[in-house]
Amino acid sequence: MKGRGKDERGQMTVLIIGFTAVILLMIVVVTDISKVFLVRRDLDATADGAVLAAANGLAAIYAQPGAGENAQLDPDQARRLTAEYLDSVDASNRFTGLDWSADVTGTTVTVRLTSSVDLPFEPPGWQGSADIGTDAAAVVPIR
Repeated sequence: MKGRGKDERGQMTVLIIGFTAVILLMIVVVTDISKVFLVRRDLDATADGAVLAAANGLAAIYAQPGAGENAQLDPDQARRLTAEYLDSVDASNRFTGLDWSADVTGTTVTVRLTSSVDLPFEPPGWQGSADIGTDAAAVVPIR
């Protein structure tokens, strides 16, 4: 038995190149997903802070008008308080393409934030960014 046959030469090289390509693709995917996850977590925390600032600000402004009745919360006040919070944490510079809304339903304030994340790696045929969004809601404690 002499060495390998002529047709088996170079198979190890092809196998190594294939495994290397798969490992590099996995690194790209994990890195991109990690970046989206971290930005999404920061966006979640910012939305939570914004909705709490709006709810606490509205609670300070309004008092319950009478027994058994709920105050009518002003959506413009909720938007103003949300905007003030987002400005105070410099959210427009922390998130690419930040868009937000603040809505009031009954005694609940809901803040929605959307942003775009530039991915560290952009393999051919893939998008270079991902759009993310989050919602946060809080009940205004009117006494």
